[in-house]
Amino acid sequence: MFVTTTRRPAFVRCKQAALGVGVLASLAALVPGALAAPRPIPETTDDARGLPIPPVDRSRDPVVVIAGGTLIDGRGGAPVANAVVVTQGDRILAAGPAATTPVPANAARTIDATGLYVMPGLIDLHIHFTQQRCHDFGKYSDSPAGAAIRGVALAEQLINAGITAARDVGTVDDVALRIKEAVDRGIIRGPRVLWSGRIIATTGGHGDEVTSTATGRQKPGFGGPSKGFNGPWEWRTAVRQQVRSLADWIKLGAPADKEELAAAIEEAHSLGVPVAIDSYGQYTDWAIEAGVDTLEHPLLMSDQAVPLMKKHGTAFVPTIGAFDNLLTGGYPTAGIPTGGFYHTHSRRFVIDQQDHLKRVGEAHRAGVPIGVGTDIPFENDTRYPDAYFRELDYLREAGMSNAAVLASATRVGAQIMKMGDKLGTVEKGKIADLLILGANPLDSLKNLRDVRYVVADGKVVVDGPAR
Repeated sequence: MFVTTTRRPAFVRCKQAALGVGVLASLAALVPGALAAPRPIPETTDDARGLPIPPVDRSRDPVVVIAGGTLIDGRGGAPVANAVVVTQGDRILAAGPAATTPVPANAARTIDATGLYVMPGLIDLHIHFTQQRCHDFGKYSDSPAGAAIRGVALAEQLINAGITAARDVGTVDDVALRIKEAVDRGIIRGPRVLWSGRIIATTGGHGDEVTSTATGRQKPGFGGPSKGFNGPWEWRTAVRQQVRSLADWIKLGAPADKEELAAAIEEAHSLGVPVAIDSYGQYTDWAIEAGVDTLEHPLLMSDQAVPLMKKHGTAFVPTIGAFDNLLTGGYPTAGIPTGGFYHTHSRRFVIDQQDHLKRVGEAHRAGVPIGVGTDIPFENDTRYPDAYFRELDYLREAGMSNAAVLASATRVGAQIMKMGDKLGTVEKGKIADLLILGANPLDSLKNLRDVRYVVADGKVVVDGPAR
């Protein structure tokens, strides 16, 4: 049995579309506000998903006062000498000059910050909690449990350095989600975590290779069954699976075709979840045109990439240090030689550090939002937190001022993370994620290493000189 269908003429479709518009217009006239933007939700989860939650009563939470320090609030103004920051529970109640900022009489604790500098907590936009560490890791088999233990150790390293928020852009199973929950519940010490689950890739693409991207060695059992996705609908399905698993972000990997990238990005955005991509060459341009939120890495960028990023509002997380490590020493404990990527199908191009710095400078001058991310795959025990501060130096080398780099590490990073309404500046109503330093970071970025106190989610987690 054959069934035939007749396509409606174009003028019929146009007439019906016009009729639909008229109906909607009539509805809007009859019901004021029917098509207006949704009202803001008063209280939401403290992550990129922004899900509604019941009102939170913080009136009985302890009040902490930080007094006498110089406040660099992250909003771009001049530092405020002899400032006061007042927090209650996990929120900032007030911040400003001591002369005009009221201090509650019921403070549970007052931190004397005289001679110190108070600023927002730092943000790392590109980490992997499950990456390898220790010189002897090759002797041991891996598992999700082992990955979780490594992740807990890395979380401790980050928070001690004043990194109070981190985005995990590729994890083993649900390890990063469980670290996020453990931090939220106070079980472990660590930064606020946003996570993106497993990288969505085509069969054999980055995230589904049989050989390791870094070493070129074949994975045991050829990496097991393929976890790749093929075709636009499979990519949509993969996004839906990630959102179902409570992902804050979606992470895509190249290569992929234009339709697959567009479908995944459209699907994620329709569900209110942002998208990052690890990409190169033409795939980068396709992803930017499709509306991807962040581009990770400056790999093999075309001359059109930065103008496209500016046009489409794409943010840039360059992770320069991750590739300079390959060029200047490799990863000895992993057996990765100096020079670049070897024996990997999805990295068939030369790494050029000067080109990377050039692209970052070009993006900065064009007004592209630039965030700080590290992406260290091996030797986490010795390279963190130093890798973060080295990344700031690379941004400086690319032509950014100290103030611009600090903004990338705080306010701009929070905006890129889709948390700009809650993180990145020290002001009333924001989450109390604070860093107190012994010297002025605007004078030298090296002063960010002089950590005296770290406040995360309103709790003093580093009390006195950092360990």
